[in-house]
Amino acid sequence: MASVDEIPAWLKLHRRLVTLQDGVGATNVIVSDAAGHLLCHGLSRRAHDGADPRNRGAEADRDREVRALGEIFDRTLRTRPLAKDDTLAMADEEPFTFVQSFGGNRLLLLWFNGPFTPFPVALKVRGALPAIEALAAQIPAAEESSRGAAV
Repeated sequence: MASVDEIPAWLKLHRRLVTLQDGVGATNVIVSDAAGHLLCHGLSRRAHDGADPRNRGAEADRDREVRALGEIFDRTLRTRPLAKDDTLAMADEEPFTFVQSFGGNRLLLLWFNGPFTPFPVALKVRGALPAIEALAAQIPAAEESSRGAAV
Protein backbone atom coordinates (compact mmCIF):
# COMPACT_ATOMS: atom_id res chain seq x y z
CA MET A 1 0.00 0.00 0.00
CA ALA A 2 1.19 3.52 -0.78
CA SER A 3 2.41 5.77 1.99
CA VAL A 4 -0.08 8.46 2.99
CA ASP A 5 2.54 10.99 1.89
CA GLU A 6 2.13 9.64 -1.65
CA ILE A 7 -1.64 10.18 -1.75
CA PRO A 8 -2.32 13.35 -3.79
CA ALA A 9 -5.23 14.42 -1.55
CA TRP A 10 -2.97 14.17 1.54
CA LEU A 11 -0.31 16.34 -0.12
CA LYS A 12 -2.90 18.91 -1.23
CA LEU A 13 -4.47 18.95 2.23
CA HIS A 14 -1.04 19.33 3.82
CA ARG A 15 -0.36 22.38 1.62
CA ARG A 16 -3.77 23.87 2.52
CA LEU A 17 -3.08 23.34 6.21
CA VAL A 18 0.35 24.97 5.99
CA THR A 19 -1.21 27.96 4.19
CA LEU A 20 -3.88 28.28 6.89
CA GLN A 21 -1.28 27.83 9.64
CA ASP A 22 0.90 30.57 8.16
CA GLY A 23 -2.13 32.82 7.64
CA VAL A 24 -3.15 32.75 11.31
CA GLY A 25 0.28 32.39 12.92
CA ALA A 26 -0.39 28.97 14.42
CA THR A 27 2.37 26.71 15.76
CA ASN A 28 0.81 23.64 14.14
CA VAL A 29 -2.44 22.47 12.62
CA ILE A 30 -3.90 19.00 12.32
CA VAL A 31 -6.94 17.30 10.88
CA SER A 32 -8.08 14.24 12.78
CA ASP A 33 -11.15 12.16 13.25
CA ALA A 34 -13.15 12.60 16.45
CA ALA A 35 -11.33 9.64 18.03
CA GLY A 36 -8.00 11.45 17.63
CA HIS A 37 -6.59 9.54 14.64
CA LEU A 38 -4.32 11.89 12.73
CA LEU A 39 -5.31 12.31 9.08
CA CYS A 40 -3.01 15.18 8.10
CA HIS A 41 -0.87 17.91 9.68
CA GLY A 42 0.80 21.19 8.89
CA LEU A 43 4.38 22.05 9.77
CA SER A 44 5.68 22.28 13.30
CA ARG A 45 6.85 25.74 14.27
CA ARG A 46 8.52 24.57 17.48
CA ALA A 47 12.09 24.73 18.73
CA HIS A 48 13.37 22.13 16.29
CA ASP A 49 12.36 24.18 13.21
CA GLY A 50 14.94 24.04 10.50
CA ALA A 51 16.11 20.57 11.47
CA ASP A 52 17.11 18.47 8.50
CA PRO A 53 14.41 15.79 8.05
CA ARG A 54 17.12 13.30 7.02
CA ASN A 55 18.69 13.72 10.44
CA ARG A 56 18.27 10.67 12.72
CA GLY A 57 16.78 12.89 15.39
CA ALA A 58 14.09 14.22 13.03
CA GLU A 59 11.95 11.11 13.40
CA ALA A 60 12.27 11.24 17.18
CA ASP A 61 11.35 14.94 17.04
CA ARG A 62 8.28 14.07 14.93
CA ASP A 63 7.28 11.35 17.40
CA ARG A 64 7.61 13.82 20.31
CA GLU A 65 5.56 16.35 18.35
CA VAL A 66 2.78 13.81 17.72
CA ARG A 67 2.69 12.95 21.44
CA ALA A 68 2.54 16.66 22.34
CA LEU A 69 -0.29 17.17 19.85
CA GLY A 70 -2.09 14.20 21.37
CA GLU A 71 -1.89 15.77 24.81
CA ILE A 72 -3.15 19.09 23.44
CA PHE A 73 -5.97 17.28 21.61
CA ASP A 74 -7.02 15.50 24.83
CA ARG A 75 -6.82 18.62 27.04
CA THR A 76 -8.78 20.68 24.51
CA LEU A 77 -11.60 18.18 24.04
CA ARG A 78 -11.81 17.41 27.75
CA THR A 79 -12.66 21.09 28.21
CA ARG A 80 -15.74 20.81 26.03
CA PRO A 81 -16.69 17.99 23.65
CA LEU A 82 -17.61 19.36 20.25
CA ALA A 83 -20.90 18.82 18.48
CA LYS A 84 -21.21 18.68 14.69
CA ASP A 85 -19.93 21.87 13.04
CA ASP A 86 -19.01 23.34 16.44
CA THR A 87 -16.14 25.68 17.27
CA LEU A 88 -14.02 25.92 20.40
CA ALA A 89 -11.48 28.69 20.92
CA MET A 90 -9.20 28.60 23.93
CA ALA A 91 -7.58 31.94 23.13
CA ASP A 92 -6.62 33.10 26.63
CA GLU A 93 -5.82 29.84 28.37
CA GLU A 94 -3.60 26.88 27.71
CA PRO A 95 -3.44 24.92 25.50
CA PHE A 96 -4.18 27.97 23.24
CA THR A 97 -6.13 26.12 20.58
CA PHE A 98 -8.83 26.74 18.02
CA VAL A 99 -10.87 23.69 17.07
CA GLN A 100 -13.50 23.41 14.36
CA SER A 101 -15.51 20.23 13.87
CA PHE A 102 -16.67 19.43 10.35
CA GLY A 103 -17.91 16.61 8.18
CA GLY A 104 -19.66 14.86 11.04
CA ASN A 105 -16.58 13.31 12.62
CA ARG A 106 -13.54 15.39 11.64
CA LEU A 107 -11.70 18.06 13.59
CA LEU A 108 -9.42 20.87 12.52
CA LEU A 109 -7.16 21.85 15.42
CA LEU A 110 -4.91 24.90 15.31
CA TRP A 111 -2.39 25.18 18.13
CA PHE A 112 -0.76 28.48 19.17
CA ASN A 113 2.26 29.23 21.38
CA GLY A 114 0.31 31.80 23.38
CA PRO A 115 -2.86 33.86 23.51
CA PHE A 116 -4.44 34.77 20.17
CA THR A 117 -7.44 36.70 18.84
CA PRO A 118 -10.10 34.15 17.80
CA PHE A 119 -12.19 36.28 15.40
CA PRO A 120 -9.59 36.56 12.58
CA VAL A 121 -8.75 32.87 13.03
CA ALA A 122 -12.44 31.95 12.72
CA LEU A 123 -12.76 34.02 9.52
CA LYS A 124 -9.76 32.34 7.90
CA VAL A 125 -10.88 28.88 9.01
CA ARG A 126 -14.37 29.52 7.64
CA GLY A 127 -12.86 30.50 4.27
CA ALA A 128 -10.50 27.50 4.15
CA LEU A 129 -12.87 24.86 5.53
CA PRO A 130 -14.72 23.85 2.32
CA ALA A 131 -11.46 22.90 0.57
CA ILE A 132 -10.09 21.23 3.71
CA GLU A 133 -13.30 19.23 4.14
CA ALA A 134 -13.31 18.10 0.50
CA LEU A 135 -9.69 16.95 0.67
CA ALA A 136 -10.08 15.28 4.09
CA ALA A 137 -12.99 13.25 2.69
CA GLN A 138 -10.59 11.76 0.11
CA ILE A 139 -8.10 10.49 2.70
CA PRO A 140 -8.58 6.87 3.78
CA ALA A 141 -9.86 6.25 7.29
CA ALA A 142 -7.12 5.91 9.90
CA GLU A 143 -7.41 2.13 10.17
CA GLU A 144 -6.80 1.84 6.41
CA SER A 145 -3.96 4.33 6.35
CA SER A 146 -0.29 3.49 6.77
CA ARG A 147 0.03 6.57 9.02
CA GLY A 148 -2.97 5.67 11.17
CA ALA A 149 -1.35 6.83 14.35
CA ALA A 150 -3.62 8.20 17.00
CA VAL A 151 -2.84 11.76 17.89
